[in-house]
Amino acid sequence: MFILFLLIGIASLLYFAFLFTTASYVASIWIWPLLGVMHFLLAFLYKKPSQWKRSSLFFRFKVFCFTGYLLFSLLLTGIMIFLGSYKKGNAEKNLDYILLIGSELENNAPSPTMKNRLKLAVLYAEENPTSLFVLVGGRGRHSASAESSVMFQRLLREGISSERLLMEFYSKNTENKIRFGLNSIAKWSEERYLEELLVQSEKGHYLEEDNYSYLKEEALEWEDRPPNIGILSSQYQLFQCVRFAEKENSYYHYITLSAEEPLYLVPHYYLREAFLVLFGRLFHQI
Repeated sequence: MFILFLLIGIASLLYFAFLFTTASYVASIWIWPLLGVMHFLLAFLYKKPSQWKRSSLFFRFKVFCFTGYLLFSLLLTGIMIFLGSYKKGNAEKNLDYILLIGSELENNAPSPTMKNRLKLAVLYAEENPTSLFVLVGGRGRHSASAESSVMFQRLLREGISSERLLMEFYSKNTENKIRFGLNSIAKWSEERYLEELLVQSEKGHYLEEDNYSYLKEEALEWEDRPPNIGILSSQYQLFQCVRFAEKENSYYHYITLSAEEPLYLVPHYYLREAFLVLFGRLFHQI
């Protein structure tokens, strides 16, 4: 066990150094030096001579530390496995809206994580021409542009019409991205309906007329059928996104669209998300 703790501590510090030099834009990389120090302390505690009797306070402290470490490790591992297999609904064609969740920018340009999400978004947009995209994400700590504006420019470059794209500039975390994105969908739908109503009224047509009852039907469509909203993000983040979305508006019908994560970031993303989910559940935030 001493060798195992020592190796995990060294590996944690090396991984931190790797992230710091190649992906410093990623949030919460400080987790890894803390893990490294914790495992060095556990190695020291395990190696400490136990000449004290089993009834001693030090022995009980050792048992408590190693038992807590084992249970906590198993819990985090279970959460990470769950996050890696989480799925909500089945992929459908022509979803009403796609919430495209932004991620960190690298040198004010799409990071590898964002590129994978954009690649999936472009593929879905080409195969489903009626779906509308809501790009969510404000300006991060290390970038001059909002995540949504960078995604907007990249999608335009890929041939996606600007009429299918709506941007949200202010969200800073996952919960805000979901909340502001859903608010944008509700506002956008209302504006589209009012614009069409205004066009028809200028032509002398009114909502009460039977020939234009389709306007009323369109307005009531949200009551007759919940809109199908796809949440497009990396696999590790989908559970939290769906939980925030259902908390914000449980009437909508949510479907997950999973983009791949860069392999070298998988340990960090899943461990970080496991901590967030665990503490989020403990404090009733998700």
